[in-house]
Amino acid sequence: MSVFKAYDIRGIAGDELDSEFSERLGKAIATHLEAKCVSVVRDIRESSPSYHKAFVSGLRSAGADVIDLGVSTTGVLYRSTVDLPVDVAVAITASHNPPEYNGFKICQGKMPLGGEALQDIRRTFEAGDFRTGDGSYQDMGDYEDSYIESIVDSVGDPSRKVKVVLDCGNAVPGPLAHRALERLGVEVIPIYCDWDNSFPNHPPDPTRKENMVDLGKAVVESGAEFGIGMDGDGDRLGVVDENGNFIHPDRLMGIFVKDVLENVDEGASEEERTVFYDVKCSMALEEAILGFGGVPKMVRTGHTFMKLELRENPGSPMAGEMSGHFFMNDHWDGFDDAIYNAARLLEIVSRSPAPEQGGVRFSERFGFMPEYPSTDEGKVPLIGEREVVMAAVKQAYADMEFSEVDGVRVRYERGWFLCRPSNTEPILVMRAEAKDQSALDEILSDIEDRIGHVADIGKLK
Repeated sequence: MSVFKAYDIRGIAGDELDSEFSERLGKAIATHLEAKCVSVVRDIRESSPSYHKAFVSGLRSAGADVIDLGVSTTGVLYRSTVDLPVDVAVAITASHNPPEYNGFKICQGKMPLGGEALQDIRRTFEAGDFRTGDGSYQDMGDYEDSYIESIVDSVGDPSRKVKVVLDCGNAVPGPLAHRALERLGVEVIPIYCDWDNSFPNHPPDPTRKENMVDLGKAVVESGAEFGIGMDGDGDRLGVVDENGNFIHPDRLMGIFVKDVLENVDEGASEEERTVFYDVKCSMALEEAILGFGGVPKMVRTGHTFMKLELRENPGSPMAGEMSGHFFMNDHWDGFDDAIYNAARLLEIVSRSPAPEQGGVRFSERFGFMPEYPSTDEGKVPLIGEREVVMAAVKQAYADMEFSEVDGVRVRYERGWFLCRPSNTEPILVMRAEAKDQSALDEILSDIEDRIGHVADIGKLK
């Protein structure tokens, strides 16, 4: 079934998903994962209440106890795997997708399920041989209170009051994020933090520059130090600086890298100095990791793969993605949570005086990272079979050094080029970066010469 994607289950509500599907999925998850107790959250989409009711019914009929956390973020769900006696956790959400979509994110223990593990659930779903039982139900809609206190315990109170604008795109994180930041003593100016499942102002995706325009204007108009954006289910973070300029997430990651590596003990092991990042990130990030004494390791895009790396390398302080997923593993539990990461960022900023008192402006905090010219993340329609197209790309670069960690990332003398097939759409995701504009132009020309016959390089700008 096509709704079983690489990282989650996702499809159009009323067409690819419905209440019957949701109930059957609950039975399949309880059966296949031998679930004893399952925590559940849902988002605000029109279809979510009915899917939630049916899904809980399916879990309970297959003998799983249910702890219902109500309408809340994926970060809250992840935290429940630490605090509560659950062995499975599920969020009913389609994150930043348009309103007509819905979906399910599944964790077993602290680990999200993706790849073949999701396909195994699909096979159980299709077979229909479910266990039976009578699971209990517990409403824990007040769990958010203890979640906020967990953040406060981890981060601590900021050293001074910081003024920020918060934009949650009318999605789930809005009220909780506002409350959490105010609990930390932050001066919060909220925009689009009220729930509206039509997402009337912009899609809740803070990693797209066009979705951060209103946030940037509000920052400038209010004189805030910077602006914070969160995505549809609250696991991704984006920011704009004091001038309203969009900061790419891989540059934002540099702030966290600097903080965690400067606090690593002298004589720390290689694992304790290793920072994981995905193949779409700037080479400036790799340079920053090395510059602060860290060990950069490029890995496959996808939050499930990032968390797997941290599970296999528990001493590593963090991982992060170009998509705005940041996984803090030093004072937190290695899962991606926009509210927690916002709190970490605010704590870092608060250590220095306010700009009007001689402290650094937010834009100045990135001075250690060169801003190399790059293309946007180009999405090129996939023409033909992905295996055939990717084989042609590899052949085209047979004379050059490239990584196959995720797609093909080619190392040029003064830059790099990435071509990877999307895990969720019939497209090729491409990006190129270079030390200067002339080098980037040369790389783009070379890309056209090598693979222009199998992909529309004009989409790469």
